[in-house]
Amino acid sequence: MRIILLFLLLSAGHATAGAWLRAEGTGFLSTSVLQGQDGSTETSVYIEYGLRPRLTIGFKGDATLIAGQLNNGTVLVFARRPIPRTNVDYKLSYTLGLGADIDTQTRGVLRTQLSYGRGLTFADRFGWLAVDAIVDWSLADDPDTVKLDTTVGLTLNDRFKVMIQIFVTHESDTSIKLAPSLIWQPRDSEQSYQIGLEAEAGEIALRFGLWRDF
Repeated sequence: MRIILLFLLLSAGHATAGAWLRAEGTGFLSTSVLQGQDGSTETSVYIEYGLRPRLTIGFKGDATLIAGQLNNGTVLVFARRPIPRTNVDYKLSYTLGLGADIDTQTRGVLRTQLSYGRGLTFADRFGWLAVDAIVDWSLADDPDTVKLDTTVGLTLNDRFKVMIQIFVTHESDTSIKLAPSLIWQPRDSEQSYQIGLEAEAGEIALRFGLWRDF
């Protein structure tokens, strides 16, 4: 039962963790809206699907609107494969993606990603740790972007999870974003709802999200 509960946690609760692959023939969808103090609105969508037992494919995209006008956006398609390990209690995987950054012009991006993930236990409650090291290689003359995303989550009960994420990004300079959130899954529902905050450089934004397995 302990192993089954841990599997259910990891398969349902890691919207941004790249170490775990989807089971073949199953998928996950996440959509969200981030409302900033400056009036900006960012909408995002994330989809992944288990194409084969050792291959997960997906798409992610986002767009930021300011005063109702498109300010910038990104799109990315990707494929993830596991890095085989034996006799260990953690997961490793790598991801390759191809996409574009969009603002006044469109610039191609090649993504390479190495992901680590493992289950955790806190006072008889199950949690997870995920670390994603990402490099977005610009296919234009723009600087490359290096990211380190860390997620720690905990299942409080069969309906509520809490999660805190730290996003460190370096391009021309370094930024750090802190994002705590609460995930609620109604009883007998395949959907979960996320509400959270994102804090960066003294600015706070509010996020509302929807997660769904299919």
